[in-house]
Formats: sequence, structure tokens, C-alpha cells
Amino acid sequence: MSHTFRLFILLFLVGSATAQSSLLTESSSRTMSRSELRSEILRGPTSWQGNRGMAVAGTRSVPLAFGLSAVVPGAGQVYNGSFIKGGVAIALEAALITGYSVLRSNGLDAETEFQKWAHRSWSPVKYASWINDYADYLRDELGVSISAPPVDLISGIDLTQPDSWSASERAQVDGLISQIHAIEVQAIHPETGARFSHQLPSFADQQYYELIGKYFQFAPGWEDYPEWKDGEGRFTQAIDPELSGPGDTKPNVSTSFYDYASDHGDAQDTLRQASRISMLFFFNHLIAAVDAAVSAKLHNDRLDTRLGLSYDPDGRPVLVTGLVLSF
Repeated sequence: MSHTFRLFILLFLVGSATAQSSLLTESSSRTMSRSELRSEILRGPTSWQGNRGMAVAGTRSVPLAFGLSAVVPGAGQVYNGSFIKGGVAIALEAALITGYSVLRSNGLDAETEFQKWAHRSWSPVKYASWINDYADYLRDELGVSISAPPVDLISGIDLTQPDSWSASERAQVDGLISQIHAIEVQAIHPETGARFSHQLPSFADQQYYELIGKYFQFAPGWEDYPEWKDGEGRFTQAIDPELSGPGDTKPNVSTSFYDYASDHGDAQDTLRQASRISMLFFFNHLIAAVDAAVSAKLHNDRLDTRLGLSYDPDGRPVLVTGLVLSF
């Protein structure tokens, strides 16, 4: 669960609890009616001091306004009578939901497609075959010490359908990759002398799909990578996928590597856009909730109901109520 989603759930729960608490509080409070005012006059000024906490008609609950918009942006604004602001908040929420759903769906579809492409066109067995020959090349041509044994190549496993593998087939693929690692940690790049910076991740891991289209070291696993041995078994320049050409190009790296890298990047960009929109969900709820609470508070501040006692010309007590609007 993402951090953004956890924040959203927390705000939703706080808003729900706040709204429920405010509704219960409002249901238990009462507003002074005309008969009650008459009763207060008869009871005298002492009773008025005890009723200062009595709800005044026209006031709005700040916690309720906050809670409503925390749950549904715009609901607190409608409660405050701000229908335009409420409509804008609700419309924004609908737009965010639509945008997030579309982008995430498109991103996941694209992710599924590049995974299928990787299964069809990039083979860990071909990569293992290359790294066996590459180890021989480093030993025989450059004198590099490679003590790891050759990788035992596997066959008879449909690499395009990993979901259908048996436990035994999965174990064979995992074993193949483990043997590849033993050579990778000893291999170097001829031009720089630097060791390989990465090892092949486990089959179908998120990093697996990323690295095979990101680092030239993995280019030999693609189906259209050129032959690295000629008909007489001699190494061609394609034995080194990192070999630099004119303009710092990589002449041995095939088209599939670059096309796959582009599609993988596009899919990840789309999913990142959906993630950014999910952040806006949280902020839309928070901003709407704060706005609703502030609006309710300002309304209550402007509405100041006063209750006092005066006397008529005959000296009889008279209850005086006044409504003061402050701007």
C-alpha cells in the first residue's frame, strides 16, 4: 500500500469520525424556542447564565463541515450553503478519479505488453550462452582470470509462459540465473577494465524487466542481437556489447533493445503520472475539509446572538435579544 493511499485512508477515517461525532452532538443540542424564552423571563436572570452553552439557530458545526468534506470534497461546502464551491470540489474529485483510473489502466496494460515482449524476445538461455563465450573471450583473448564454471544451459522450458511453469521448471530457471551470477561477478568490460555493475535479477522480477532494456551488458539476450562467433568459431566484435562506435554509439546493440527500453519507459511514466494524481486526491480532500471548516467558523463569528435584560418605563424586566452581524 502506497504512502499516499495510507494518508488518504487516514484522512477519510478522521473525517468520518468527526462528521459522526458532530451529528451526534447536534442531535443532542437544542435551540431556545419562544415558549422557552417566555419561561426564561419568568425564571429570571439567574437562569440565563446557565444557558449560555445553548445552541443558537443559524450557527454551523465546524467539525461537521470539516468531516463532511474530508469524506466527500464539496459536501462541507454544500452544508455551508456554498453550492458553487461545493460543485467545483465535487467536479475536481470526479476529474481526479477519472484521470487516475485511465492513466493507471493504460499504464498497467502497457506494463503487461512489455512483459510479454520480454518473454518472447529476450532469453536468459541466450544470455547464458553469450556469457559462457564471453568468459572464454576474456580468458583467451585478454588473459582475464575467470574461475567460475560454464553455465549449464537448459532446454524444453517455454520461457514465454512463466505462469505455467512447474516447480521443477522454476527451479531450473533459478539455477540457470545463479550460475550466470558466478560469471558476472568476475567479468569485466574490455574497454574500461571495470567489472559488471549489475547481475541478472530473478526471472520476472520488476528489476528483471527494467535491466534487460537498460544496460548494454544484457543486450546479447535479445533475439536480434548479432552473432558473436563466425562460421569458424572465431569471436566477432559482437562478443562485446559495450564496444563503442563513432559518436559514442553501441554498434552491436540491436533495435529490439532500444525499442523495448522506450516502451518500458513510456509505461513507467504513465504509472508515475497516475501516482502523482493519487497525491492530488489527498490534497483535494484536505483542502476542501479545511476550507469548509474555516467557512463555518467565519459564519459563526459573523453571527453573534446576544441575550440581555432591560426594563420598560414601568420598571418591569424585559428580555432583549439582538442579532449582530459582523463583517
